[in-house]
Amino acid sequence: MHSVFDAVKSEVSLVPEVRTIDANGDAVDTQGYNSAKLVVSAGNIDLADADETYAVLVEESDDNVNFTPVAGLTTAITADNQIKNIRIEGLGTSRKRYLRAVLDVGGTTPSIPCSAVFELGRAFSEPVQS
Repeated sequence: MHSVFDAVKSEVSLVPEVRTIDANGDAVDTQGYNSAKLVVSAGNIDLADADETYAVLVEESDDNVNFTPVAGLTTAITADNQIKNIRIEGLGTSRKRYLRAVLDVGGTTPSIPCSAVFELGRAFSEPVQS
């Protein structure tokens, strides 16, 4: 029996780094896969002024140039050391070919160490198993 994420391929969109401003991640080519999961990992975030906000959203593109947000694919980081997952279905059918993670920060002194990695799963052509 195959799991949802057989033949997983990991692709980094936001490399691990401390960020204090908005950031667009690198695009990931999803061709050949049916589903994906975006794994967002954050360390100790700055909440000193109580107005800092941190959100990671998914954007998609047909041409790897013009990206648009995907409705409903956003997660908020609200505390230290959180790991959040965003599941993405419909690759190759209802989703566009390229995906990227986008960090949106706000407030007086935002600072967040974070990374975002896409795990592509359910490949159209899986490796032969012996």
